[in-house]
Amino acid sequence: MLKHIEMGLLNDYYGGLLTDYQQKVVRGYYDNDMSLNEIALELSVSRQAVFDTLKRAEEKLINFEAKLGLVRKISSLSSAIEQEMAAADDNSKKLLGKILEQIKEI
Repeated sequence: MLKHIEMGLLNDYYGGLLTDYQQKVVRGYYDNDMSLNEIALELSVSRQAVFDTLKRAEEKLINFEAKLGLVRKISSLSSAIEQEMAAADDNSKKLLGKILEQIKEI
């Protein structure tokens, strides 16, 4: 389950850097909870082709995060803002809340 969450998050940030075919496979598997067989039928390819594509796409997503670190940086920044919000006054909480929302939209 943890891998599904991690891959889904990585796909949210870096999925646009994958090929269209890889995006379809990753979205089918992680976002739509499709089996490899279901994806293969939908794309008119073999199950093995879907499996290989999924593994290559996962490796790419992990490598993107290792090099760019966007997920880690945004998560860290969000946590820091949430901690500051706990000690802030009402006006500051509103401002920090707006900033946090903008960060989470990235």
